[in-house]
Amino acid sequence: MTTDGGSNYYLSRIDSYWKQLARLFKSSQKILPNYMDAGLAENVGDETYVEFKRLLAVLPDIGGDTNMLTFTFVSSAAALAYMRVLEKHGLPLATIGGILNEVYADVYTSLPGLVRWLLRRSEFSRRHQAKLQAYARESQLRKFPANWVMAYIEGDGVEVDYGCDYSECAVLKFYRAMVADAYMPYVCVMDFTASHVLRTGLQRTTSLYYGGPCCDFRYKMNRPSPTGLPLEALPEFRNQRSSGHI
Repeated sequence: MTTDGGSNYYLSRIDSYWKQLARLFKSSQKILPNYMDAGLAENVGDETYVEFKRLLAVLPDIGGDTNMLTFTFVSSAAALAYMRVLEKHGLPLATIGGILNEVYADVYTSLPGLVRWLLRRSEFSRRHQAKLQAYARESQLRKFPANWVMAYIEGDGVEVDYGCDYSECAVLKFYRAMVADAYMPYVCVMDFTASHVLRTGLQRTTSLYYGGPCCDFRYKMNRPSPTGLPLEALPEFRNQRSSGHI
């Protein structure tokens, strides 16, 4: 994405993004020495920054500041940069996916209890749900081809507080464009990693990556949710259809 002034939207904000991602790399520094030489692990952050900058330069426009999921999109680029660096150091895909899961889990569990409570409450607030409904309507106009397309799902008052059906995924489209879709299932399970710790009760039975018609997110406050791994234990994995990821 390029602004009217000619500067790249994402690259012009890289320092701000990197500060927001600091917790992830603090957790990474604790976890990586369990999987690789400590001296090499110390350099992973710097190497990831270089790759992250390269990816931001080609990250497509999804609306910038007007899109409530822009930082989610940026974070997916950071995750890809991190995983590519670990792969460069010879770690296998499943190990990289496990590391990413551990890092995200550590980030959320290390938050103070009050912060986790506030995050959980905000996920179920009327304000947040109203923003999701507005986002769904806007996304269906498809102004930005690289963006998500989402439908908001009203809760039933019993099993589901609310839900979202994503029929197009910005992250999956970008990863496929980067020939990196093999990493995608490990990024998808981060939704469960966060939900498990925050107790937002995410369930998902199908996903675009596994050939489903949508990613069907369903939330219920305080309901147990999967930790994310192993992949084979997830309903979306068991319900997968023939798709382009194989």
